[in-house]
Amino acid sequence: MNFIYKCVVVIPLLVPIAAAAQEYSNKQLRKQRPDYLQVGVGLNKGNVRDFATSPITYKGVLANYSVARLRMDTARETKTTIRFNHGIYRYKKTEGVDVKSKASVYILDISYQKLYQLQKLSGSKWNVKLGGMADVNMDVRVNDDLMNAGVGYEVFNTFFLSGKATRIFRYEQGTQKKFLFIKYKRRPHISLLSYQLNLPVMNNTIRNGFAYIGNESLDTSPLFKGYKAKAFSGIRFSSELAYTRQMQNGNMWRLSYFWDAYAVGEKFSRLEMANHILELSLLFHLDKNMQR
Repeated sequence: MNFIYKCVVVIPLLVPIAAAAQEYSNKQLRKQRPDYLQVGVGLNKGNVRDFATSPITYKGVLANYSVARLRMDTARETKTTIRFNHGIYRYKKTEGVDVKSKASVYILDISYQKLYQLQKLSGSKWNVKLGGMADVNMDVRVNDDLMNAGVGYEVFNTFFLSGKATRIFRYEQGTQKKFLFIKYKRRPHISLLSYQLNLPVMNNTIRNGFAYIGNESLDTSPLFKGYKAKAFSGIRFSSELAYTRQMQNGNMWRLSYFWDAYAVGEKFSRLEMANHILELSLLFHLDKNMQR
């Protein structure tokens, strides 16, 4: 009876202590997870076709800038990214009548993702993660040649299912190398080659369902006249192929190729856009000098 009494009294007292210890352990793991500020620049070779104003395809190269906050280790990855692109898309027809047109393009993209390691598929050389990403994308296009149909803008909100596979290369000892007749020593480092694919679960849009041309002039038309919000509208895919190299000071640099493509709308108001972004970024280790 004494043993049973002790179990009844002591075990309930131990449960909060165990829960607190587990919470403390998770908190410690979060604090120990490397934290980076990622700053990137690059170029975006893209194209857009908006049947609501014209069936032709505009193409061009945009300047790309991004800033991100990344917390990453082998078990978990959390990333918030703000990306801005701007530049000129052009159209030129040389056959028959010579036709030229250009449009100023501005794209703002904000995303948040969380990935978790799949332990059964991961090891010392490979790390596989699965999770999701929420993304909000807004594009603005200004084309003076289209007169009162010269301004177009859309907002896309997409929830993705995301999968990422990373190949880990560890060079623990310095080795002698030779390039042509120049000898050099490769220092110990870690390199990562990764590919992430984002598949759409839900794509939502805010845009008009007809041509931008109206009876009113631009200075009298409300900004979002005729615009409608639609859930599960259109489709969107994106991916990232990246090579990441760790430096001696704890920072990293990354070379990435992003692909993002989406299509929304019906036959006479369909919008198609694709972005091919090549980006070089630096990842600054925010807590490398902090004492825990």
